[in-house]
Amino acid sequence: MPISKQSLAYLLSSSLLAIACSSGDDGASASATEDTAATTTDGATDTATTTAGSATASSSSSGPGGTDSESQGSTSTTQGGGSESDSDPTDTAGPTTDDTTTGQVSATDSDTDTGTDTGTGTDTDTSSGTDTDTDTDTDTDTDTDTGEPPPPCEPGGGGELFDLLWIANTNQGSVSKINAATMTEVARYYTDPVQSGASSPSRTSVSLDGRYVVVSNRDTGSVTKIAANEENCVDKNGDGIIQTSKDKAQLLPYAQEECILWTTKVTINNHQWGPRATAFGIPKWNIDTCKYESEKIWIGYMVTSTNARMARLNSYTGEIEATADIPNFPLYGSYSPYGAAIDPEGNVWTTGVFSKAAIRIDAETLEVTRWDSPFTDSHYGMTVDQEGRVWFANWQGHGGISYFDPINEQWSVIAGTAGHIYRGIAADGKGGIWAASNNAGVFGCGVLEIDGKALAIKKHHKFAQCSTPLGVGFDGKGKLWYVDYSGWTWQMDPITEEKKQLVVPNLHYTYSDFTGSGLSGVVPQ
Repeated sequence: MPISKQSLAYLLSSSLLAIACSSGDDGASASATEDTAATTTDGATDTATTTAGSATASSSSSGPGGTDSESQGSTSTTQGGGSESDSDPTDTAGPTTDDTTTGQVSATDSDTDTGTDTGTGTDTDTSSGTDTDTDTDTDTDTDTDTGEPPPPCEPGGGGELFDLLWIANTNQGSVSKINAATMTEVARYYTDPVQSGASSPSRTSVSLDGRYVVVSNRDTGSVTKIAANEENCVDKNGDGIIQTSKDKAQLLPYAQEECILWTTKVTINNHQWGPRATAFGIPKWNIDTCKYESEKIWIGYMVTSTNARMARLNSYTGEIEATADIPNFPLYGSYSPYGAAIDPEGNVWTTGVFSKAAIRIDAETLEVTRWDSPFTDSHYGMTVDQEGRVWFANWQGHGGISYFDPINEQWSVIAGTAGHIYRGIAADGKGGIWAASNNAGVFGCGVLEIDGKALAIKKHHKFAQCSTPLGVGFDGKGKLWYVDYSGWTWQMDPITEEKKQLVVPNLHYTYSDFTGSGLSGVVPQ
């Protein structure tokens, strides 16, 4: 059947439109405790949001394992519980504009049909003479219309935004931005006004569109949000120029860095109580504006030595909107909820270090549900795969890789993985599970690959230089990245197994969703 002009035009416009719209020991040794123990002091939660650039601070510290003293001066704060905004303020605050996400697209289907029909006929009847009939008919038809409505703008990540890695420099109090495509460190930012290792940054999380990162500072009890691109930074001094780090050597003072958007203090300065579980939630997609809205951030911390809490923050303001207390904490000492991951339904999962627990917080109702493994689980890192199964890298106990299926509420341990030490763990979105294995057990130092469909070991990958693997994640092109505590990161092609090393100075206690693949992997694209 021939295709009509309108159908053909719609197909063409649709094609053009599709193109356009196109958890821990802080040291390298295998220890059951983190490297800094702080005095546990019961007290009320100190919750405040600091607008970056309005705080000055000084501190002295002997490093993440030593003592620290901090004095804050003339700090302008906004108390939590203020007004809530569900849209990104950088979209309207001048003079910067938000053009990193796909804008609203309109399409006009113009169909012009021009035809000329000329017929000449000669009829000769010799019986009665000659009759010549000449008929000329010219028909010109021009039809212009808008065609069918264009398909709706669809969400989706990808592109250069997801070719970034965010690695916490724990002993410097900063975070590095790494360009995965060029394998270069392109910027560094302080993660707390103290501007030193006294803040002890660790967990990171990347937003679903890749435009932002949040970093949790364990020892100062704060969380900081940073913009990945200058278009989303804020010209705070109004000089028409974004003051921001341009390379790894340019670490601007906290108050001058205009890509730092806000810092929120969620608990007091206490290493064990400090925020660890850190995750961006799944935002809502606005089909009219072609942008994500109502973006939230989940942070887990302690407010007393026996009271664990998960807070939901407004991503645009940093204000705490709601909290959910987690009963029966602490699961180990007074350490805060250790890791966080989002499931396909948008709920947040967490656990306690060296525990058997899988804890789910309903994103809407804040209901807390807990399941404990029947095995000798000792959780460290965690992730969620596309099927909603929650995976755990275990440190002690059986020392293997385990998972919990919330559909049938069943626990399992992957055969052959026991007797080891694991830290970070990640799902690749294609059925594979990858875990950082330390220098102990049968495998040794490297990354263990699990076939998540066959539920069996696939291969253990070794690297030329390997000290203490912590984080594992995937960039926008599907390359594996593993972060080593001792000052470097490795990139590996999962197919060819080609490996490349990038030296990143300082110590890196990073093993959460430092690339954004954890969140984007559970959201249909």
